[in-house]
Amino acid sequence: MTEPSAIVLHPSDDVAVLVAAVAAGEGVAVRGAREGLRLTAGAALASGHKLALRDLEAGHDVRKYGEVIGRLTAPVAAGGHVHIHNLRSLRGHGD
Repeated sequence: MTEPSAIVLHPSDDVAVLVAAVAAGEGVAVRGAREGLRLTAGAALASGHKLALRDLEAGHDVRKYGEVIGRLTAPVAAGGHVHIHNLRSLRGHGD
């Protein structure tokens, strides 16, 4: 069985995007700009979801594809799920 993987497209990214579903506690091989990094998924997730590449603190501006996509509202451990429950978008709010 092949280990699930995630992709990082830009060296400054804080998250990897899963290219396959992953079970909680399962190893994830990172490809692309952070090739060779291995993460342990903190939760069962579907393809397309984001995993933190390292421990990130609340208030951190998160980069994906080299662009800031939002600010963390809670800390996230390496391999943790980064999504709307802990990431506030900085786009499209009119502020």
